[in-house]
Amino acid sequence: MKNLIARTKVLRGKISLMLAPLLLVAGTAFAETAGNTGSGGMSPLMLGFLVFFGVIVMLQLIPAVVIFGSLISAVFKRSKKATETGTIKEQA
Repeated sequence: MKNLIARTKVLRGKISLMLAPLLLVAGTAFAETAGNTGSGGMSPLMLGFLVFFGVIVMLQLIPAVVIFGSLISAVFKRSKKATETGTIKEQA
């Protein structure tokens, strides 16, 4: 098992050494020379995906705000038991 872990660490290091130059070269100028004609903006399909995922994120924010609001109100609201019985100093 230790031999397998050592081999995967070595392989992981070799892969990262091979991919590092590709990350340095992969820029917009490299993509332009690869045959992209430069349409001058986003395609309608890409815009549709961004809008779709934006709607999904916004729909997840609604319950998050409700839960966060109830948490804040629960933390800062005085309990009924404390208001009915009074403070500790008043009871003594």
